[in-house]
Amino acid sequence: MLPPFPLPPTSQPPRMLRLKDGLKDGLDRGITYLRVSVTEQCNLACVYCKPRTGALERAEPPVMSRNEVVQLVKVFTRLGIRKVRLTGGEPLMRRDLETLVAGISPEVEGRVHLTTNGIHLARRARGLRDAGLCGVNVSLDAAERGAFERLTGKDGLAKVLAGLEAARAAGLKAKLNAVVLRGWNDDQILPLARLARTEGIQVRFIEFMPYQGNGWGKDQFMPADEILRTVQEGLGTGLEEEPVVGLEEGPARIFRLSGSEGKVGVISTLSADFCDRCNRVRLTSRGELKACLFGNKPVGLLEPLRNHASHEELAHLIRQALTEKLDCHPMRRGQTPEFAQGMWQVGG
Repeated sequence: MLPPFPLPPTSQPPRMLRLKDGLKDGLDRGITYLRVSVTEQCNLACVYCKPRTGALERAEPPVMSRNEVVQLVKVFTRLGIRKVRLTGGEPLMRRDLETLVAGISPEVEGRVHLTTNGIHLARRARGLRDAGLCGVNVSLDAAERGAFERLTGKDGLAKVLAGLEAARAAGLKAKLNAVVLRGWNDDQILPLARLARTEGIQVRFIEFMPYQGNGWGKDQFMPADEILRTVQEGLGTGLEEEPVVGLEEGPARIFRLSGSEGKVGVISTLSADFCDRCNRVRLTSRGELKACLFGNKPVGLLEPLRNHASHEELAHLIRQALTEKLDCHPMRRGQTPEFAQGMWQVGG
């Protein structure tokens, strides 16, 4: 039985090899990884994501149509982008996500990944794989039911675990992401590490980042080194660090868990940032290019696209924006980041 969506051609040489010049920023860093937020809508209210004070405005439906997302991604891939991750909000809130994946996958030789909270993943994992999705990162900040509900505002742990199982059964590369907040879910580090060891999967612990009203404070910040010590002491085993494979695999430091296929990783967004080797840019669900998560004003690409801008004109806007990409985020200099949007608006 043929899949309902076209799969990437296998005989065609990778697009990256057909390019004369890759995409570079103003510091000559190669930009090969694009994160695309396809919606601001979400079905969870995670404490580290949504503002904790004041009423949260209802997220509007996606601004960009499916065709507009695909058109803009094509501009990026023809400039040198060779990996795309679809984010949100919650991408599975879009009913047309499978068709969107099918439109993007051939552009990057199937290297389309998805970040999701997993609530609706169980019933859509197979269709997404058939559409050309390569891998999925499931956001799971707690391995125990009560802690999950405390963090997300929803009793949904069973659905997430079912989605994870379905993704792996469908043949998708699967990882877990966990944002750690001291006092909220630092007691979940060990349960998540044990889950990784038992299931033979990778869990990556991410340092809590500050942005728009999410209550960030030093008292809630837990650095990556402390997270690793918690894992090592709690499991009573050593951790063997894996060599870095490539920038497109992400900024995580990965460690093998002895006696298992499972792995733990840490992403030290603040304590030991990776700005000097940043290879990514973001496209928001409103069609805005953000060259740096914590800096640079966004550059609108959707209006020029709707006004029939040529590929060359859009490429010029992208290249110009990247010349202003920061050498490092403001916190490295001891400054407070000017981040006027929430992570659900920019794309995690």
